[in-house]
Amino acid sequence: MKYKDSLIIADERTRFYIIFVLVQLRYVKKMSDDRDSKDIEILKMLRIDSRTPMGVIGDAMNISKATVSRRIAKMENDGIITNYSLSLDANKIGLMKSIVMLQIISNPVSVVIEQLKPIKEIRNIYKSFGDHHLVCEIYTKSVDELYELIQTKLLKMPSVRNVEVDILVEKIPHNVNADLEIYSEMNDLQ
Repeated sequence: MKYKDSLIIADERTRFYIIFVLVQLRYVKKMSDDRDSKDIEILKMLRIDSRTPMGVIGDAMNISKATVSRRIAKMENDGIITNYSLSLDANKIGLMKSIVMLQIISNPVSVVIEQLKPIKEIRNIYKSFGDHHLVCEIYTKSVDELYELIQTKLLKMPSVRNVEVDILVEKIPHNVNADLEIYSEMNDLQ
């Protein structure tokens, strides 16, 4: 890679991470070259309510329903829109949401991910760079149930070296469009 020779960093893990990020940024830029402010506005409206009719979006933006439809279809095909989903408040249905971070040793992360998949309490598994290799979003009925899951399932995996837990108490929405705003700034779509 052309970045590798220009980085003078003693820590090989940090060096790898920086190279990885630089390559990812090049990929993101290539994927995003044909987005414009209209696409960003469509995404913002769909984020508020993904069931908003295309005609309503078109009227709000002074473009046709067909144009909205074509733009949405293109963003779906490009993998920018990946799904339309429902959000639930876990607390209101009697569940506790936790973030469980795992340090992995000896096995590839992909092997541990396969071992985690059958655990029904895990909603999402994230690969990460930093102190932990995997971050799991876990739902349980109580702290005791979470503790039991960690002791009987996670810590019994030979490749799991360390587990850290954060119990999420309340979601405080701050800027639901932070990603779209940064993208707009990055691509001069103000």
